[in-house]
Amino acid sequence: MATEPGATPGSLTIADQYDAELRRHHERFKAAMRIGPSDRVLDVGCGAGQTTREAARLAVSGSVLGVDVSESMLERARSLTAAEGLGNVRYELGDIEVHRLPREHFDVIISRFGTMFFADPVAAFRNIARAARPQAPLVMLVWQPHHRNEWSTALQTALGMDKTSSGADPFSLGDPPPLRAFSKRLASLTLASRMFRSQCSMVRTSRRRCQSCAACVS
Repeated sequence: MATEPGATPGSLTIADQYDAELRRHHERFKAAMRIGPSDRVLDVGCGAGQTTREAARLAVSGSVLGVDVSESMLERARSLTAAEGLGNVRYELGDIEVHRLPREHFDVIISRFGTMFFADPVAAFRNIARAARPQAPLVMLVWQPHHRNEWSTALQTALGMDKTSSGADPFSLGDPPPLRAFSKRLASLTLASRMFRSQCSMVRTSRRRCQSCAACVS
């Protein structure tokens, strides 16, 4: 997703429309973040920075780092952050699978729809685990399984699309059994086991209803 060239803080962009579309999911996600005033926060796949700015308002004496693979999205994020006068936010361009992060630095890791498209999920979460302080929670928002999202199934039917033909799967973390199996695989990694055995709050959403589960990894 790209933002429009030359967009100003007061102009509406595709990224802003996306944020507006997710407003109900965003409220649930914001409530689950539980960020303290002095926390250091990592926002994975921050996009245009809506969640990063929310975190910055909560971590008033802390700091927030937003990482994303899209420079155009980060340009929008920087513009909106500067317009709000938030001085405790930084943005970096990078792929979280390999991006260099400070070791055992972050108190909270958040991600709104930013963890489903990793080419190598184990490498990505291992890198996040290296950057997390002991017992740091990971709070992520992901879609529930494909069949529970009518906006996607209706589009697939209308266009005669095969769900498996598009490559990247936005529903890759939506099914609990595969997620638990994946979590066990992560727990076997030396650096990842610390974080994924700690509290993990995950909000899984669909257009019809929302639900959340705490400590989703034992």
